[in-house]
Amino acid sequence: MEELIEMKIAIIGGTNIEKLPIRYREQAVSTPYGDVVVFRGTLKEGNEVIFLSRHGVLYAHDPGDINYRANVFALHQIGVTHAISVTSVGACDYSLRPGEYCLINDFMDFTKGRASSFEREHRATLHTGMENVFSDTLNSTLEELIRQLGLPYSGRATYACTEGPRFETAAEIRALRTLGAQVVGQTVVPEAPLCRDLGIEYAALGLITNYCTGMTGVVTDVVIEHVMDENREDIFRLCFDLIRRMTTYAQD
Repeated sequence: MEELIEMKIAIIGGTNIEKLPIRYREQAVSTPYGDVVVFRGTLKEGNEVIFLSRHGVLYAHDPGDINYRANVFALHQIGVTHAISVTSVGACDYSLRPGEYCLINDFMDFTKGRASSFEREHRATLHTGMENVFSDTLNSTLEELIRQLGLPYSGRATYACTEGPRFETAAEIRALRTLGAQVVGQTVVPEAPLCRDLGIEYAALGLITNYCTGMTGVVTDVVIEHVMDENREDIFRLCFDLIRRMTTYAQD
């Protein structure tokens, strides 16, 4: 007997990953935290694809201004059970190289003014546990697919989230590296713990776009956007393969 796995997977896109490369329709979702637009498409095999641009239409919001609670609650309201975050990261560890992919498996939060939890009436528990914030099921499947596709892979990494939008100083990067960070970014927190608040399984697929300040050359938006743009096709291929793999029929 065949039984459809009840999974609904969303892709959360960031820099230069702002819209679906397949036909889609827009859906406005009203939440207690504000209104959000999500994009819904269908792969040729029939699998549904849900996409959300975390920065809003035309990259309207800097990392600290993103309405993370509205974004995540909107996915929850339309029934999303699993989310794949696509994010650009800088490497503060010389063993990781620009152009490689990594999977985030833990984080350190150095943000300052962001709402990090939902209101009590919307959380699954009073105090949200931080074990398994990053889904081992999603990470293991992504890892397998990355290798099958032959993409350059650095492994699983600890992520430090900073406030932004400025880049970090060389002294800050040295401190983060000393604390155990391997990659640095500005958006996975509070996105990851908010998904945990609502029971959405979450994975963060990082593309290493640069070395951080003070490590090699000057860090610029142009470099980051160029690397993301060069990898856009592979990123969506990987995410779509994951959706195909995890939303097919299971044999009972």
